[in-house]
Amino acid sequence: MSCSCHGPAGIAVTTTSPYDQCTACAKKHVVKAWNLFNEFTYTDDNRDVISGNLRLAADHLMYAHRETALLARNLAVVIEENRDGELTDEWAELLSAVRRDYRAEHPECAAQGDTLKNKET
Repeated sequence: MSCSCHGPAGIAVTTTSPYDQCTACAKKHVVKAWNLFNEFTYTDDNRDVISGNLRLAADHLMYAHRETALLARNLAVVIEENRDGELTDEWAELLSAVRRDYRAEHPECAAQGDTLKNKET
């Protein structure tokens, strides 16, 4: 899979390794997992894709953003073990962490979001 803003340098690449440290890739995986988790017809097929995407996100974060990677990995384990009933704020915590990490590496995106937010008010 290619990435249009890969790593902190924001260099467009045509190939991406699962272990490349890239918050853009990680954010894509987390958002996909979260959407599948909240899908109306949540099924075992979704469960496998959710845990797989969470583990892919952890790979993209494990060296540069270890704490966020652990959040993703721990949530994947809960999903894999069908322990969804134990979840409290794990999704919100992971989404917040991956957004924070992404914005720290891509401040231009945060600035653009602030500009759009200011236009709405």
